[in-house]
Amino acid sequence: MPVGPDGFRVQNANEGDSKNKLEWLVGPGQDEYCRTFVINEEDHTLGNALKHIIIQNPAVSFCGYTVPHPMERKIHVRIQTNKVPAVQVLRQALKELKEQNEFIRQMIKDEVKRYQEAHPEEENME
Repeated sequence: MPVGPDGFRVQNANEGDSKNKLEWLVGPGQDEYCRTFVINEEDHTLGNALKHIIIQNPAVSFCGYTVPHPMERKIHVRIQTNKVPAVQVLRQALKELKEQNEFIRQMIKDEVKRYQEAHPEEENME
């Protein structure tokens, strides 16, 4: 099996470079307060973290996500809210998730620096 740029597989014919990262479904049951978002090129890693943050919002009555098919790199995130537009809740959750990731990244950098300062003899072992 050919290895693609992501290190695991080659894109299939249905996966184009022109996809939007974020889309939403239209149709019955979809309105400003109840929306299903499609996030392309993502999987359970983002879906589970995003759902966890969204469900903590008091304006949210339901949030869930699915991976429609294991061979498709996209997730569907369903958000139902009370009087707050679903897109606003999604934006807020993405911003909060980014802030958390930046905080954790800084913590890791600080710990690596602390370790290197405590063990200077191990730096030149490569």
